[in-house]
Amino acid sequence: MPVRVAYPGIIGSFSFGAARQVFPDAELIGYPTFSLAAEAVTQEKADYAMLPVENSFAGAVLATYGLLEELPLYIIGETLYPVRHQLLGVPGAAIEEIRQIASHPQAIAQCDTFLSGLPGVKVVASDNTAISAREVAERGDRTHAAIASAAAAEVFHLQILKADIQTSANNTTRFLIVSREKTPLSRPNKATVVFRVKNEVGALVRVLEIFADHGLNMIRIESRPLRNMPFLYFFTVDIDGEVDGDSFERAIKEARKASEAFRVIGRYAAGHMD
Repeated sequence: MPVRVAYPGIIGSFSFGAARQVFPDAELIGYPTFSLAAEAVTQEKADYAMLPVENSFAGAVLATYGLLEELPLYIIGETLYPVRHQLLGVPGAAIEEIRQIASHPQAIAQCDTFLSGLPGVKVVASDNTAISAREVAERGDRTHAAIASAAAAEVFHLQILKADIQTSANNTTRFLIVSREKTPLSRPNKATVVFRVKNEVGALVRVLEIFADHGLNMIRIESRPLRNMPFLYFFTVDIDGEVDGDSFERAIKEARKASEAFRVIGRYAAGHMD
């Protein structure tokens, strides 16, 4: 039985491209939302899920951070995927005719400079770039366009009205590979932990100092509100370096004591640009 990989979106989406990059021989299964793709793993409908977590230009994908806190899944790998956005329309359309552009909010944010140069054009947020492209093809309206990949243009027989409209020339999205099991795909040199602390002065600092005192390099920290607990937060920290040695284990033991809740959600190999 082939490996099954869930991803948010449909064929032609950037998540599909990232999944195919890492798992070229796997069965790739698209889901309408991030949460449904992740839940497919918890429900054993898929072995892994490929979830976008951070873009080099637009920043964190907060929906993925929320899933990491809520679901019993582990990060077992990551990959960096170059993202090139195209403005897609029906064959024969021209940019001057466009009155509405649809895409995922992250894609819209990554193309802000181009979009600001289109006064009078309505920009509509959608669930997925490729789904937006499919809807443009189905509608057949020359005034509607989508921001999506070149692959989506090919899949849905659309015309690229303007190529590479992303603001950053080095636009890249980091995708996490999550699983029900802890075993990393390759030797780990990075870890991610999530934790909550008491709402008191110095509580967060004390946890972060534990990592520093044990020589652990914290390369990213992200906060997100707790559901149903207004203005309380959990923190996600990425740690780079020796994450399978004694220093890491001692730090984790101390950090657990200093936190209200603490979980290691993955030790994995960091992704690299080709």
